[in-house]
Amino acid sequence: MKKSFAKLLALVVSALLAAPVCAQEYVDSSYSAQALAQAAMNAPEAVVHVELPEAEDEEDEDKWNWEFTVQSGFWANQWGATGGVQEYGVAGGWEHFGQGGNSSTGINIDNTGFQLYELYAAGSRKYKLNCDWNFLVQADFLYGTDARLYQSGNRFDYMALSKGQYGFAIPQLYAGIGTDTFNVIVGKFTCPVDNPGDAFFVSTSYNPWAYTHMGALATWDPCDAVSFSCGWMQGWDEAFDPDSDSSLAWFGIGRQLTQAIKLSYMMYAGNMQGYENTYSHCIVLETKLSDKLTYYLEYDFVSLFNGDDPNTKLWGLNNSFIYEINEKVQAGLRIEYQEELVADEVVGRFEATLGYSISPFKDCTPRHKRSCMSSCRLMSGELVIRPELRYDNWNGANGFNDESKPYQFSGGVILDYIF
Repeated sequence: MKKSFAKLLALVVSALLAAPVCAQEYVDSSYSAQALAQAAMNAPEAVVHVELPEAEDEEDEDKWNWEFTVQSGFWANQWGATGGVQEYGVAGGWEHFGQGGNSSTGINIDNTGFQLYELYAAGSRKYKLNCDWNFLVQADFLYGTDARLYQSGNRFDYMALSKGQYGFAIPQLYAGIGTDTFNVIVGKFTCPVDNPGDAFFVSTSYNPWAYTHMGALATWDPCDAVSFSCGWMQGWDEAFDPDSDSSLAWFGIGRQLTQAIKLSYMMYAGNMQGYENTYSHCIVLETKLSDKLTYYLEYDFVSLFNGDDPNTKLWGLNNSFIYEINEKVQAGLRIEYQEELVADEVVGRFEATLGYSISPFKDCTPRHKRSCMSSCRLMSGELVIRPELRYDNWNGANGFNDESKPYQFSGGVILDYIF
């Protein structure tokens, strides 16, 4: 098993580094601009671009550029509001509220009706320096039920203004310097590493990656076909904590192999929140199967050790298919399986999610999330309607209806609006 895994990892790295490094003939700009936009926040290779709003005149460069997003809707499950999982601590926020049975979906845990998930304000300001260099700052603010996902697990914005289901968070607060191809940022930023296709869906996948990081990140984009990232992180969902014992090194590389295929690799290694040895990596394959259909395959692996005893080992496969039905409607299907070994017990998780993205007033282009060194842009058009249906099944641990049920159907409708 170890030899097979080593061969697989060596094959991936070889493909990423294969010469010629910047073979421009392999890049179809009409495709890559579209596909990389959707992957902007999730895949580590895509965070290298600085995509701040273009200044309409020279005076705008000395002003803050703001973008506001409202996300609201409802999410319910078949067991009703009284059936759910037991409350437990969540790194980066207050304890799970309510007993909605939606823990695995990462959305609307309370399950009591219409919610304001995010009232999001993203502000950025760019200062022109000598030659091609720019200095920029970014500050994002969020209020709603999603605040628990973006809060730090320490003194920074932990449990800020939290009351019932709602709270306040500062997802990003950083400064950076760079050019069109090279950038360095320092502070708190949102760079979750999950399947790029997840940007399409309302509910979250089982991927094990953090929502926020505190540290320093350097990115280099030598050409359209290759990107690199490396840095140091204080840990997962931590921010500005001088007492933290977490220290992780980050490395990532992305490569456009052909006009339709992109491969990326990202890894963490170090100490994290009480675990002496932490190692994890993520491999993402993005394939354009046709003009309308894109397929994403993600493989995740996480290993947490104290001394010689493994505390947690986790691996998972995530498959996402995004199909553009017409200019205003997209459909997505996600099929995912994950296994986790905790205290010699194997927990298996399976989920299948069917979702739609409907832009009734404007042309539909691939939707993408917030990315490092960019503004908060959630979708094209002013309004997007996203209905979704999901099925979960747990083996080895019953996650629903007070742990009496191993499966669950859930779903809802989310409205996104940018102004």
